[in-house]
Amino acid sequence: MDPVAKHKELCTLCGQCLEVCPMYEDIELIESLYAFLEGKAGIEPETLSLCLTCGLCAGACPEGLGLKMLISPARMKLVGEKGLGDRQTMVDPDAENNIFRKILEMAGLPEVPDYKAGPAPVVYFPGCAATYINTSMAEATVALLEESGVDYTVMSGLEYCCGAVSAGAGNPGPIQRKAEKNLKEVKRRGAKVLVTACPGCFKAFKEVYPRMFGEQDFEVLQVSQYLERLIREGKLVPKIPLDHRVFYHDPCHLTRGMGVYREARAVLEAVPGTELANKGPENSACCGFGGGVRISSPKKALNVASDRHRAAAELGCDLIITNCGGCMQNLIEAGAEKKLEVADLAEYLARSFGKDVARDDRKMLEMANRAYCLCIKDYEPPGGPTKKYK
Repeated sequence: MDPVAKHKELCTLCGQCLEVCPMYEDIELIESLYAFLEGKAGIEPETLSLCLTCGLCAGACPEGLGLKMLISPARMKLVGEKGLGDRQTMVDPDAENNIFRKILEMAGLPEVPDYKAGPAPVVYFPGCAATYINTSMAEATVALLEESGVDYTVMSGLEYCCGAVSAGAGNPGPIQRKAEKNLKEVKRRGAKVLVTACPGCFKAFKEVYPRMFGEQDFEVLQVSQYLERLIREGKLVPKIPLDHRVFYHDPCHLTRGMGVYREARAVLEAVPGTELANKGPENSACCGFGGGVRISSPKKALNVASDRHRAAAELGCDLIITNCGGCMQNLIEAGAEKKLEVADLAEYLARSFGKDVARDDRKMLEMANRAYCLCIKDYEPPGGPTKKYK
């Protein structure tokens, strides 16, 4: 059954999806999406660009429907009609306006970071964000892999982009071009376990690639799952107490999208001195980064992220931990004037081993916004026109 027929059959227009949605309010949106997908009417691109693809709507819907199941195919249809725009190509590794290539050019970074290469049973796949923007995520994870003593290798750089983010924006080209090549490289390195950082990369290797090429002969884990395993097996034993009351921010595409939420909390609870305020994913919400909203509506995206700072402060926390490069970037930018620190899970765990990875948040945010300005013609930085980067 196609998504429109299924949605029409089960949806009662009760509006529970909109009660939890941070971006949409009008129930008539559903009828507009029906009409567009059925070819009966057009739709404004701005209408589709507001969806965070966070999945909160599906969780609230009595039938498990939500808006995302209509908006995702509507985005694909719109691209099919109007062609690819700069928002669909900005993370295409072969496109001229690829933001990650622009960042490495501006920062003078090597296209492939100097991590451990060669064959190994554990392959770490940091993804583009941790390779070029949130570099402390990858550096902390590599430090922990060294600490654990496991035999590992790192697949990083644009050459191995998974293509998942482009596909979510309506551009399936990169995932179609890269999937088979990535799988062959993972196998060539002798992987028994593939460890991914980005929830999008995790979904690509765990779900999308197997649908394209069948089940693979290696295990796919998100970094939170692998760190939890290393702790459980005694290969990582946190030593230095970290006296913080922490708020764990569940990344939407990892928690609601892939059902992974327990392991990160187990890692945090294993760190001596650390008190976890939210022990389950109940009442978790979006950071505002996903679905391209950070690019199309920066101020709205950061307003959503500010709500996560408020939720953490109300629970008496002094630190927000997350497990996704996009979430980390948005939470840092939204909290620039606030007192709550934001850290990646691996980064926080590394501190318990005396490995404090250097970070320059201001430089990271300026570099990201400058890349957006250079790669997306009508991008408006959250600070307004006066903050335009050249």
